[in-house]
Amino acid sequence: VWRESGRFCVPFAGSDRSVVMRSQRYLYEKENVTPVQCGVYMTFHNTALFLYLCLFGTVFLALVQTAFGRKLMLKYPRIFTLGLVSTEGATPQQIEQASFSFTFKGYGYSGEITGEPDQCIEAKISGPEPGYVSCSRFVSQAAYSILKAGPRKVGVVTPAIALHTEDYVQRLQKRGIFFLTFLLRGVDLGA
Repeated sequence: VWRESGRFCVPFAGSDRSVVMRSQRYLYEKENVTPVQCGVYMTFHNTALFLYLCLFGTVFLALVQTAFGRKLMLKYPRIFTLGLVSTEGATPQQIEQASFSFTFKGYGYSGEITGEPDQCIEAKISGPEPGYVSCSRFVSQAAYSILKAGPRKVGVVTPAIALHTEDYVQRLQKRGIFFLTFLLRGVDLGA
């Protein structure tokens, strides 16, 4: 756990990093693209949210270990998530008000690789409610891209390889998913 830009950063335990690394390996082996290093983290704006999620995670891990704990969580999700999850699902008003935003940061060099990186690229993806609205847009446009590309003779591929087209991003932008990229020079890595 550490702080960057006033936020708590915690390593993300999901599969994201391994999927990125597999994509990087494919690009290196098939297209001779230099791979990048990757780390995936969750960030929290304040201490209270960070502590709440630590407590929630601890309770969740303890309860999923037993059939009784799983049964309790399924029967009373509102109690165990402090009202964040219920068996009724989201209301139309909640869906309308919800949105998502992911920020990606990459550090690198503008020229020769010596010392600390001297530039930063930041990308932000944002859009409407992630579960019902944006997810269906991502999936339907991904399916369209894969069908449009036709069959491949490479076996199992990661999403980055299967969707390695600009038209996928353009179609998502037409459907309210926004992609912004910023290049920053004179990077302060301690910020």
